[in-house]
Amino acid sequence: MSTQEHISPSALPDEQDLLRAFFDATIDFVYIKDLHGAYIAMNSAGIRALNRTADQIIGKTDFDLFSPETAALWQAEDLRIFQQRSSISLEQEVNLGGRMTWLHTVKAPWLDATGQVIGIVGVSRDVTGRKTTESALRTVESRFKKLFASDLMGIHIPDRFGAITEANDEFLRIIGYTRDDLEAGTVRWDTMTPPEYAAVDQAHIAEAAERGSCTPYEKEYVRKDGSRVPIMCGYTLLEGSSDQYIAFIQDLTALKKSEEALRQAEKLATASRFAASMAHEINNPLAAVTNLIYLALTDNKLDPATREMLQTADKELERVSRVVTQTLRFHKQLTAPVRADLSEIMNSVFPLFSSRLDQTGVVIAREYSPGQTLFCFHNDLRHAFANLVGNALDASQAGGRIRVRIRKALRWTEIPEQGIAVTIADTGHGIPEAMRKRLFEPFLTTKEETGTGLGLWATQSIVHKHRGSITVRTSTQSKSHGTTFRLFFPYEGIQPTGAA
Repeated sequence: MSTQEHISPSALPDEQDLLRAFFDATIDFVYIKDLHGAYIAMNSAGIRALNRTADQIIGKTDFDLFSPETAALWQAEDLRIFQQRSSISLEQEVNLGGRMTWLHTVKAPWLDATGQVIGIVGVSRDVTGRKTTESALRTVESRFKKLFASDLMGIHIPDRFGAITEANDEFLRIIGYTRDDLEAGTVRWDTMTPPEYAAVDQAHIAEAAERGSCTPYEKEYVRKDGSRVPIMCGYTLLEGSSDQYIAFIQDLTALKKSEEALRQAEKLATASRFAASMAHEINNPLAAVTNLIYLALTDNKLDPATREMLQTADKELERVSRVVTQTLRFHKQLTAPVRADLSEIMNSVFPLFSSRLDQTGVVIAREYSPGQTLFCFHNDLRHAFANLVGNALDASQAGGRIRVRIRKALRWTEIPEQGIAVTIADTGHGIPEAMRKRLFEPFLTTKEETGTGLGLWATQSIVHKHRGSITVRTSTQSKSHGTTFRLFFPYEGIQPTGAA
């Protein structure tokens, strides 16, 4: 057909058919009311929404179809349209066919050929989905604002080139800058990062570009005053951007101090036990030598020079004896044993290793039976548990698993003893055959740079102090590798003060 040709008027449907086709094709609810508020027409979408038939709607008013409150509200709106001869637009939540529905409605006066108002034409659209989405977005936005304003972690908006466009107060506190510095553009993550972390940053930026987010990792920032602050950081690409992130940092200063305090406490406790062991070994031969010198001095035949030398030796031995006695006193437990829940003692150990657990992805699986309490020296047990958990973590590979189980158990001796079994099992590389027989000897270690070789020796001493036992099973096979330590503490191991 050429552009000069026209469709014959006889080939077109009449105006009423076109109006009816449009009326029923639209997904909006379209209706017409007369001056008395009775429905004289409604399209198929509206009829379906009300879950009624056309016969149940036509000729009825809002009071016949809806709740009195909704009907009265709509009657007032219709009256305003009649009086003002103008349209209105509004959103309301109503019970529509037994379902609460948000409607966006436009109502306008229906005029005849002379311009007189003869009714109302209305179009309503179901916007429940949009309202639900908006509500969810408001909730998310509110939560984010609360998180952003809190001091739980430092939150900021960086890009991959180093700029930081927004940050909360906690972030600024951690790095030692002010909001004026931020607004001036002088706060940049690339200039705050020491050179040795550049490669680590680039690797995680590449990971975020590929996955949308990066695995949290540890690094340091140089604060405004030049000092360094250890942090855990992570970031996620903002939706629709390939360069900008939402990022967090956590100040690890307190955690690092706790880890260092734990290492120092381990060294001090181990040194104390070692010194006490050495003092005990020295004490017996020292007493024998002292007695021999005493007997020698009772010999009246000694010449003056020999007697003087023996007396000098006796004084020196007395000084050594005092040192040994003070060493043994220093090692004595300063507090009496108390009843403690072994699960609580064990749980207090894990926060000391939280950063390493996050960094390596090693999972701690806990299996505790409730109410496993024991009269014990709880600080000693915490030290022992920390030794074993730390060793398990050192042996574990990334993504490994450490199982910790505490439950009631029996020790099968001549007279079975009831008590508590503590099991710490890892999926690490196992202990070499050559080291297994000497495992609890002091100064034996596979950790040349960080190990003292005294951890398992001290742990065994603590267990024996509680009249307990410690056993180990280990395997280095490729298909089944790992190490399991099992500690047993009898209920009657340490008695409370005053017990018979």
